[in-house]
Amino acid sequence: IDYRDAGRGRSPLIIFGLVAFVLQVALGSQISFFGGCLNFMAAFACAAALQGDSGAAAITGFVAGLAFDLTATVPVGLMALVLAIGSYVGAGLSAGLGGGFSGRSFQFLAIALVIEMLVYSIALVLVGVEGDILIALGSHGLMTALISLVPGAVFLVLLGNAGGSGRGFSARGRGTRYKGI
Repeated sequence: IDYRDAGRGRSPLIIFGLVAFVLQVALGSQISFFGGCLNFMAAFACAAALQGDSGAAAITGFVAGLAFDLTATVPVGLMALVLAIGSYVGAGLSAGLGGGFSGRSFQFLAIALVIEMLVYSIALVLVGVEGDILIALGSHGLMTALISLVPGAVFLVLLGNAGGSGRGFSARGRGTRYKGI
């Protein structure tokens, strides 16, 4: 076991998490379509969950959700709960994907964002922040998920290419799947 490289795998996650936080504070509430606001933190948490590590995904989801809660006028801890549970489940379900950007990983990202934003919208109705469930689900939940797919895809590409995870298109350095005769 090489202990010198133990912390290198988390560096891109922290860097892109800080980038997502800065973008959330600077642009998140400014970009809105049909009642849905761009949520950089949820997009980042979902993209990080698709990298496959359940423990890191749960922590990333919680921190990203808490950062969102502290920068928006919503109940503190609600988005943190939704993203922590969603990221943990998403990492477990996507363990075979291998990270990076592909058609299948983008489908998982879209499904995860839609489910998390709809659950968050229902929770906002239940705690009394939103009054109408149809508006909460349709305009806030669904539209937030749809417009957050763009930064989510960007984070998915960046996290898949960063860190030298060895999960790219090449088998160089890991051997191949074919056995020698």
